[in-house]
Amino acid sequence: MLKGIINVLISIALLAYPVLVYVGLSHGYEQQVAWVLVALLATRLLLSFKNRAIGNWILPISAFGLLVVLSAALADEPKWLQLYPVMVNTIMALTFFASLFQKQSMVERFARLQEPNLSEQGVRYTRKVTQIWCVFFVINMLVATYTVYLNDVQLWTLYNGFIAYVLMGSLAGGEFVYRYWLKRQGRLV
Repeated sequence: MLKGIINVLISIALLAYPVLVYVGLSHGYEQQVAWVLVALLATRLLLSFKNRAIGNWILPISAFGLLVVLSAALADEPKWLQLYPVMVNTIMALTFFASLFQKQSMVERFARLQEPNLSEQGVRYTRKVTQIWCVFFVINMLVATYTVYLNDVQLWTLYNGFIAYVLMGSLAGGEFVYRYWLKRQGRLV
């Protein structure tokens, strides 16, 4: 129970990662923010060894995130803190892409949590949705990279701390509505 609460709190804090970095970079607290992020990612990494998430992406995101943030803190390179969203999107793209070469695609794994006996139509559909997510993560990674090199921490924060989340939520919500419509039409059994 406590481990679950800690995971939720860390997840919320990491969702606010761009805002934390913005505060650090804008107000001269780069080192303090970097060390707070090191602690959050180290804790998440330790917890992720026990909690294997679908696709196991939490483990590499936590490990590489810890490496990026720790490097930023030790090298006193605050700009490196802005690379975390780039790394997260890269790992997500690779994880979803790799799942296309496995028996079950990433989205199929999620779908089977609600519908263990997924139809062949459903399997084909989830494979296509996994491909769409791959494209999304690659584009998001490229835009996140571009925002780092613009040297505008406000724009970086706006994109990585708000716009990217809105786009991700829109894709997930749009797919949910479309899937519901397909089911009602009898095209996805």
